[in-house]
Amino acid sequence: MNRVRRISTDLLEKYEDSFGENFEDNKKALMTISTITSKELKNEIAGFITKTVKRIAREEQKQLADQKAREEEAAELARLEVTDTEVIVDDYDNNESTDSATPDDAEPIVTTSDEKVA
Repeated sequence: MNRVRRISTDLLEKYEDSFGENFEDNKKALMTISTITSKELKNEIAGFITKTVKRIAREEQKQLADQKAREEEAAELARLEVTDTEVIVDDYDNNESTDSATPDDAEPIVTTSDEKVA
């Protein structure tokens, strides 16, 4: 299997555009590119190339889907941040107009089990 993998990898690097996801087409491309006389070896190489090309295509599709999901998530977070910021600004303005203390100015109430809050 090492021989098949090595030959297939070398051929894919040199003739990447000649191969696709179809086994029969890869076999024909292999016959035009190489001088391999063994039918069994040609089929093994064409099969490995087909499997490799399909795996690469799946990985690329997955990466694109992941990237799209990250972009959508970032857009959603940006939209939520803008909405949250507007709400906070409105709440702050309402607190100032009623002359109440802002949350930063408020002092915490600390009680023990013996004390009661007035």
